[in-house]
Amino acid sequence: MHTSIPNSVDVLGLKAVKESLSFYDLLKPYAWYLLLGLFYLLCTNAALFVTPRLINLTVQLVEGKSIYFNLIFLKMDKIGSLCVCIIFLALGGSLMRLLSRRTLFSVGRYVEKDLRQKLFYHLTLLSRNFYECYSVGDLMTHLTSDINNVRLTAGFAILNLLNVVIIFAGTIPILISISPLLAFTSVLPFVLVIMISQSLNRKMFERVKENQAALSKLTEHVQENLNGAQVIRVFHQEMSEERRFANVNQLNFEAAMSLTKLMTTTFPLTRLMGGLGVAVALFFGGREVVEGRISIGDYVEVNARLLQLSWPALSLGFIWPIFARSRASLARINILLQKEPQIVDGTHKEEVLNSIEAKNLSVEVGKDSFLVLKDLYFYLKAHKIFAVVGPSGSGKSTLMRVLAREILVSKGQLFYNHKSSHEWKLENLYRQLTVVSSEAFLFSASVKDNVAFARPNANEDEINAVIDKVGLQKDIEAFPNGIHTTIGERGVMLSGGQRQRIALARALLLRPKFLLLDDCLSAVDAETESKIVEGLKNEKELACLVIVSHQLSTVRFADEIMVLEKGRIIQRGKHEFLLKNCELYATLWAAEQLEGSIHHG
Repeated sequence: MHTSIPNSVDVLGLKAVKESLSFYDLLKPYAWYLLLGLFYLLCTNAALFVTPRLINLTVQLVEGKSIYFNLIFLKMDKIGSLCVCIIFLALGGSLMRLLSRRTLFSVGRYVEKDLRQKLFYHLTLLSRNFYECYSVGDLMTHLTSDINNVRLTAGFAILNLLNVVIIFAGTIPILISISPLLAFTSVLPFVLVIMISQSLNRKMFERVKENQAALSKLTEHVQENLNGAQVIRVFHQEMSEERRFANVNQLNFEAAMSLTKLMTTTFPLTRLMGGLGVAVALFFGGREVVEGRISIGDYVEVNARLLQLSWPALSLGFIWPIFARSRASLARINILLQKEPQIVDGTHKEEVLNSIEAKNLSVEVGKDSFLVLKDLYFYLKAHKIFAVVGPSGSGKSTLMRVLAREILVSKGQLFYNHKSSHEWKLENLYRQLTVVSSEAFLFSASVKDNVAFARPNANEDEINAVIDKVGLQKDIEAFPNGIHTTIGERGVMLSGGQRQRIALARALLLRPKFLLLDDCLSAVDAETESKIVEGLKNEKELACLVIVSHQLSTVRFADEIMVLEKGRIIQRGKHEFLLKNCELYATLWAAEQLEGSIHHG
């Protein structure tokens, strides 16, 4: 019999989380399947509860006593019929146990899938500032190890906890009906182990949090070193990095050992208490038999039922640590889910972006609120080409990130089509406004898939057209499989210039109204950069082009050039005007011309 559980990607709802998720929230969508699993467990344990009584009757028959017992429609008065019944109960119980485990373990897997989907989606909503505070390694630990801990509770631990409750609830009344004294004395050690385990559980919660934090640090360090492996080799820092890793590894080891010592205490403790229960039952049960208060069959039944209690009691040694780990992991996940994006959706929609305006625009970044942009005023309108130039650290890239709505600014400082940036619906805005940075991120896929990332349904003619516009056609023709060539993780098989041009082609395929180029051709030679930018000037679907470039010769044709220094616009105008009226611009131009003459000389 197969229990099917429906696809549940949307069970939790892919929306921002306002309150912390609890295990109730995670399990609620599967309430009926939990009830079905509970039913199977009840059937399993019903077979277990009947079996010791049949053993009792069998012993009485061996003693020569006359017994009569009806099980459903079967008359039980012979050893053979009792043994057959025990066999059938064992088979039926095994089938029910299989169904209960399949049902409840499946719930755990679906909870895992739902929670990972929820967390992944939430991470995609968060703004850039969040990723400046959290490392990839740490987030990977949340998405893998932490969610796996939650799954173990939603499946394995819940199954065993339900099983413990059912067996204790069913067995203790039966033991009391046989002998109240024997029931009390033999069950007391099991009660003690539950109390002690609960006490240890509180300490385990804190140690699990410490262990997961240490694991995050370890994952972060490994991820960073794998990405920077070539840099480490070039500078011969293998031994230094090995020592750094040894320190991080040691801290992770110590945290794991601290948790392991506590976890390994629980299992022997439960095993000890189970053994004590059986020993007590043997002692007091023997006296009860000798004094004639219970029969030998009852004595055998009591011990059989205590043996049935042993595994549930032992399983507490497993499930308390699992509950502690999952509570700590869910608490860590909830911290991420409570993070809210700085950049949030508005309601305003417009299909044609015509202008961007800044009024008294100031931007602070970092924990120390360092002022990067100060009191900027400008107006970028359609059918114009704008450029931003200045020395390194003047705030050019920050400005482009602000214009692309990647950095939060105060209300009343940035406007699109005379509407505050806070009022715009992001999907509608990002469809018309695209930034291409110098740090071109590419996926481990083919050239075609990377270019068509924003428009997966684009045909090859459209893809080839934008590839040609960025001057990559000859490069790609030399690739083994043309545009279908896989470029490796982050485009490792490509040169820096090729990566940048693929990123630019990706942006052009989206057909934005405003295209922001943040020094995105820095790895390309000046002549190729000029040709590409010259081609973009004639792009009919492009309403406005905003360029940041260290090559002034590339932007000298712009309708307006803004010169930034220390976060302020010190001058603006056309190329010729700035040469005469802006000392910084003239200096930068002279330095570029001198460098060019030396290069060609």
